[in-house]
Amino acid sequence: MKNIIFESAINIGQKIKSKEISVVEIAEAFLNQIDKHNPKVNAIYQLRDREEIIKEAKEKDLQIANGEKLGLLHGIPINIKDSFLVKGLKTSNGDPMLRNYVATEDAELVKRLKEAGAIILGKTNVALYCIDWQSNNFWNGRTNNPYDLNRVAGGSSGGTAVAVASGFGALDLGADAGGSIRVPAHFNGICGLRPTEGLLSNRGHLKHPKKPQGRRHIITPGPLAKNVEDILLMMQVLTNFKNHPLPEIPNVDFNSTFWNGDKLNIAYAETINSTEVDNEYLTIFNGFINKLKNTEHHIQEESPIYDEKRAYLECQKIIGFEIGINNPKVPLLASFMFGFIYLKYRDFLWAKGMALGQRLSNINYAKAIDYKDQFSAIYQGFLSKYDIWITPVCSFEAYPHQNTRKSFMVNNKKVGYTEAMASFNFTTAFSGHPILVIPIGKKRNGLPVGIQIHSKKWNDKKLLEIAKYFERFTNGFEEPIL
Repeated sequence: MKNIIFESAINIGQKIKSKEISVVEIAEAFLNQIDKHNPKVNAIYQLRDREEIIKEAKEKDLQIANGEKLGLLHGIPINIKDSFLVKGLKTSNGDPMLRNYVATEDAELVKRLKEAGAIILGKTNVALYCIDWQSNNFWNGRTNNPYDLNRVAGGSSGGTAVAVASGFGALDLGADAGGSIRVPAHFNGICGLRPTEGLLSNRGHLKHPKKPQGRRHIITPGPLAKNVEDILLMMQVLTNFKNHPLPEIPNVDFNSTFWNGDKLNIAYAETINSTEVDNEYLTIFNGFINKLKNTEHHIQEESPIYDEKRAYLECQKIIGFEIGINNPKVPLLASFMFGFIYLKYRDFLWAKGMALGQRLSNINYAKAIDYKDQFSAIYQGFLSKYDIWITPVCSFEAYPHQNTRKSFMVNNKKVGYTEAMASFNFTTAFSGHPILVIPIGKKRNGLPVGIQIHSKKWNDKKLLEIAKYFERFTNGFEEPIL
């Protein structure tokens, strides 16, 4: 029973449905793991009442006994990032003003997970305002990496990734606008998918009570799990448009693209935007690439060409505008936004874009969206030449807890705090194409590292099937010693 919490969601689901193990036993195993180890890592900041969870588990066992039709996730314990509404639980979005707000409804994707039979255990910790590659805030505290408690979990879905890696839930739901799924997955040795932008619903995500849905571009919900097969399972639920049609979501069949095992045309790059990458991480990365070179697949080094600074700025203008929709209309708000970002991260371009977004006119917002479309076309053109493109996730493995104003030393070279991560994650998110992170190994210090696997838009399932094949060249998820 001890190791059941680290088995795949697929295996857990099969054991439940075959009555090899009860839903109650599964729920208790995960709850016991949370009780024992969550105080160390602080991944889950809010847990449902234990009696309530066990009651739900008993009801699901009864459904099995009665021969009722079961969902794909029947009885599987999961957690949800604290940016999605979960009825009856607090949802802060990382905003201190909302830290005591209790949701009165479920986000669209939460509804689908519940309908598929998943048992939601709790909510996972996030960064302040869901903006950072660490998951710290003053009311819920700091989330620690399970492989080294002195290091960061990643962010803003840091609690989400740590919950999966620590055996607190078989699956988790996160979101990504600039690496918020990808960096935590990389730091915690698990898989995380940022799907094609627009494939999954944002209804009830980053939602302010009694205010309109502000964030509609770039931010993308997605699943995190210990392996690619579990990501595929969760995506079958999240993309169930037959039962849950939505007018704002294109009627794209997730299963319409697939990989038939043919020879792959693969591109790779040792960095993005010429950012320094840690030598040992790069050695592991190139070791993985060399394994692919020894297969029948065609592989070559190439990257898309674009104006990174312009894309970076326009990306932040759109985010700033959409955040600003629900901000109070007070004087000097743009100046406050600039000061907050610049003083915290020392990133002038990010601060400038967010500040400009706060006071962006309607026509200039439309121009920024036009530029986003043009930029997406650059990536779509590049990714149409290849089945996939492989890159590092950021400059290094999970780093020690530190102030966000402090730069890093990478290979004896100074790299800015945001440069080390945003260079790999902001403009790739701006494109809107699907990106999956899988673990490929560990450094000598025991910290896991992964790769980003990119594909053209709407090819999410094909991307996942290729990544599942790639897992044979890695050790996959390796359980942390807590």
